[in-house]
Formats: sequence, structure tokens, C-alpha cells
Amino acid sequence: MKDRRLRQTLILLVLALTVTVGMVFFLASKSVNFIERQQIRRNAEIIGLIAEKYPDAQSEVIKLFQSEHLSTSELGEEIFQKYGMDFASGNIVGNYREAQLYIVSIFLVLIALFCFAVFFIFYFYLKRMDNSLINISEYINRLLNKDYALDIIDNDEGTLSSLKNDIYKVTVMMKEQNELLKQDKMLLANNLADISHQLKTPLTSMLLMSDLLDSDELTKEERKEFLRVIKSQLKRIEWLVSSLLKLSKLDAKTIEFKKDQIHAHDLLRKAIEPVYMMIETKDQQYLVSGDNPLIETDVNWTCEAFVNILKNCSEHTPQGGILKAEVFDTVMYTEFVLSDNGVGIDAKDLPFIFDRFYRCSTVSKESVGIGLAMAYSIITGQDGTISVQSVLNQGTSFSIRFYKK
Repeated sequence: MKDRRLRQTLILLVLALTVTVGMVFFLASKSVNFIERQQIRRNAEIIGLIAEKYPDAQSEVIKLFQSEHLSTSELGEEIFQKYGMDFASGNIVGNYREAQLYIVSIFLVLIALFCFAVFFIFYFYLKRMDNSLINISEYINRLLNKDYALDIIDNDEGTLSSLKNDIYKVTVMMKEQNELLKQDKMLLANNLADISHQLKTPLTSMLLMSDLLDSDELTKEERKEFLRVIKSQLKRIEWLVSSLLKLSKLDAKTIEFKKDQIHAHDLLRKAIEPVYMMIETKDQQYLVSGDNPLIETDVNWTCEAFVNILKNCSEHTPQGGILKAEVFDTVMYTEFVLSDNGVGIDAKDLPFIFDRFYRCSTVSKESVGIGLAMAYSIITGQDGTISVQSVLNQGTSFSIRFYKK
């Protein structure tokens, strides 16, 4: 039996019953002894009276008391009845009806005491149960009011203790979820502020240029330049919105990553295609080397991550620089190392390089700070890891590992 309180209550009931039964046997024994003494005393009085009046009949009288079967008992009962005396009416001297009533009264008192003890024990048991339930109810009400600074844990055994411990576990979970919700709200507020800032700059620029386009003093070449800038800003807004939508899906974990099979070098060639024109324009080299194992990954999303990393490398590598992609296959994981010999990243910026909207001190003003954050979410979302090492004016190296299962 797991409920310690119920076990204690049953033990008390058994003890009360044992004490009551013991007292019953004790009083029954005392009552029998009392009746026997009364009977002996009464018989002695009768013998003494007979012996006083008829001294020669002593031996006959003693024989009557020593015999178990007396043939004269019926005669004696007839004599009693003749003088209006019988056992039922209780008018015989020495009748023990009072003793019987006394014994019955004692038994009734004992039964009453036992019933009171049972009632008392159950009353306090139910009272304790009721108090515990009231405490649990008050705790839950406070919990609904988001008061998580409570401790209801109970080290006792029993159903209520298990319930309290389960409620405590739920409280811990709700407290953790509440903290996560607060963090998410703060993150959302910060992201909205950053998004607003990122959108405000190109929108302000386009509004200004649209006002200037109304001027009749603009030349044809100036109008074309303004339209080109507006188009460029619109493309930037489109890219920003598209990237934010992808990030929101990654944050909400609504994306189910596939398990496509592809060779490592094919993945790297596929990832460089969107960045190829940038590399060609800056006369940069893109070198692929190392192992070429068959890996399992979501090709499209992993390419998206690699594109953002390679784009970052190209943007921060000067004209004629080198971009490298190396593959190392081990028993536990496959590692991709994407590196450049560009301007590098300051050591103070490295801990925050994958934070959303974080802009390093060495990046251009047009950088938004989304690409590396998205790459981090995509890689870690597939149970991979990504890290960065960099030295100013020497270059940056990104290490991506996909672990084998």
C-alpha cells in the first residue's frame, strides 16, 4: 500500500479494534468470575441455613451440591412457582439480572467507544485529505495566475504526494516555457526593430528618389540612374523579405529536412552557382579539394547555407582573392571547410558572427547580417555544427560538420 496516511489510519483502526476486543474478553472474564462468586456465596448461605436448622442433614445437602444431575430440580422449580417466584420475573433473591444489565451496559459503552474511535480516526484522516486538496487547489489557482515561485514537492508516499510531485513537474515545465516565451517575445521585438530599420533605409531612399523624379530639371541620364537605384533597392527589399520568411520557418521548426544523397564535390559545385558571377566579376578563384564521400543531407537547404557562407567569403575578399572548399571524411563525420584570404573578422566580433542582424566592424554598410544566421540555423537544424576562425587581414575559415548515424 503506497498511501502512507491511509496505512497509518488502518493501523490505528486495527489497534482500536484490538484494544476493544481485549477489553471485551477482560470484562467477560470478570463478569463470569463475579457471577461464580455470587453463586458460591448464595449456595453457602443456603447450606448454612439448612445446617443450622437440620444439623443431621449436612451430608445430604453437600451431596446435592456435588451431584451434576439432580432429579429434584423439577420439584424445586414447582415450589418456586407455588410461591410466585420464577427466574423470568427476577423476584428471586440472588437473581443476576442486574449483573447482566451491568455487563450489557459495559459492552454497549465499549461498542460506542469503538465507534467513536473509528469516527475520530476517519474524521482526522479525511480532514487531512481535505486540507491537502485545498492546498493543491490554491496552488493551482496561483499557478494559473503565473505565480511560479512555489514549492509543492512532497517527499511522502501516497497518491496525493504523487499528485503534488506531478504538479511540481508541470510547474517547472510551465516556468521554463514562460521564460522561453519571454525570450521569444524579446527576440521578436528586437527582430521587428531590426527589420523595421533594414526596411526603412531603402524605403526612405526610394521615396526621396521618387520625389526627385517629379522634377522637370532632371536629365534623362539622371532619371535612368534614379530608376536603377530604386530597382536595386526593391531587389534588396525582396531579398530581405524572402530571407526573413526562410528564417521564420527555421525558427518555427516547420521545415522537415530531407535526407538526400549527394557527393560532397557535387554539393559544393551546386552551391557556387548563385555566387559564380560575383566571383568572376572580382576575378577570384574557387578551389575544391579533399575527399568526395557520399553524404546524406537536404541538398536544397544545405546549398542555401553554403551559398550564404560563400557569398560572405567573396564579399570580404579583395579582387583576385582565393576561395577554398575542402572536404575531410572521417569515421564520425564529414567536414566542409570554406575559407578565404580576405579582410578577416575582428576577434571581438567572432562570438556574435552567427547572431541575426549582427554586423561586424569590417563589413560594408549594405550588409544586413542575415546570411550567416540563416546558415547557422540550417546546419544546426540538421544536427550539424558550424564554427568560424579568422585573423584580421589574413582570412576567415568556416568549418561545417555533418555527423554520421
